[in-house]
Amino acid sequence: MAFGAVLFDMGGTLLSYRARQQMGQAQLAALARLGLDPDDPSVRAARRQGADEVERRYAHMVWFLHRDLFRDRLIRTAELLGVHADPEVLARFDVEQRQGVIEHLVPMPDAAATLAGLRARGLYVAVVSNADDDYLGPVLTRHGLDAHLDDWTSSEQARSCKPDQGIFEFALAKAKRTAADTLFVGDSPQHDVAGARRAGMRTALIGDPDQPAPLSAGLPGETPDYAIAALSDLLAIVDAERATS
Repeated sequence: MAFGAVLFDMGGTLLSYRARQQMGQAQLAALARLGLDPDDPSVRAARRQGADEVERRYAHMVWFLHRDLFRDRLIRTAELLGVHADPEVLARFDVEQRQGVIEHLVPMPDAAATLAGLRARGLYVAVVSNADDDYLGPVLTRHGLDAHLDDWTSSEQARSCKPDQGIFEFALAKAKRTAADTLFVGDSPQHDVAGARRAGMRTALIGDPDQPAPLSAGLPGETPDYAIAALSDLLAIVDAERATS
């Protein structure tokens, strides 16, 4: 069946995590305000342990806000070091973390051209992301990707995070498309591929082995219908499906 819609994950798919280290600067600054030296080996160890504990807990939630995830990682890191994270430090961290994500998530080189090419072929094109509202919209607008999209859905809007089925069903209802004629594109075998396949969609996986998808630990992944090296590969996939339909 020819595709009528293509839905995209955002982070790691349309936008690169290559600057993930810069996105972590807000936590380092917050730790310093709490009197903790981010370069101290014990602080680095607590950051790793805190992130692991919190992310494993959040990975199994049906829905959460990323601002809570980021904040809880900071709180847990401080707790492991015997320090209380006071409200003033947390409030400033929230602002700086959001700004860091918006500034350092950058589009894949072929993102805009691929989105434009799909829409030129008459397909409905949208983003379905686990990001909060105040992350998703500003990131897409900052890089002009919103001009190439019919819509976008956040987990906050859907009250559901991938791989939960709610967010996929919510996005399909907005698109007025069936799962059978929709292709979902993402970087996570656990969130994007497994979730979309359970919803009845075909899937394409784009991945960077040096930048694994976050919050995937302990979740089962699935094999995609298509494995792509670049977003632009989708244009040939869509054309091939049309030719055989």
